[in-house]
Amino acid sequence: MAVVKVQKCCPLCKSDYSAIDEAQLSDKEKYLMYWNYEFGTPEAEAAWAEKEAMTPKKAPDVISDIDGHISMADGSWVSSRSKHRENLKRNNCIEIGNDVPLTQKSHQFSTKEHEARKRQIAEIAYSKLNYR
Repeated sequence: MAVVKVQKCCPLCKSDYSAIDEAQLSDKEKYLMYWNYEFGTPEAEAAWAEKEAMTPKKAPDVISDIDGHISMADGSWVSSRSKHRENLKRNNCIEIGNDVPLTQKSHQFSTKEHEARKRQIAEIAYSKLNYR
């Protein structure tokens, strides 16, 4: 651990002072300085070890290969993810999962359906308001 000090000048009083160059600090040094531990003490090492134990380790996400299955498109045996994609392309199929379509098709009512719906809404409103 080598804490690097640099000379800085106060913009208000123009006096020089030494400050720690935080750009050159390691994560451990930044952590220990933030929590006001003295470097090299057993308390500081214990605090860093506890922090390391609580921090989840980053690892790449790996998707395992799929189990073999029978294709619903043509009944052939599909043994891997690449063969599954190839089978979908060969049979002009697409895979649908939890994907939500970006646009919803709106139902186009004919004039007759539109008038019937208006009449139905009016009847419900009149019955609730006791109009006859």
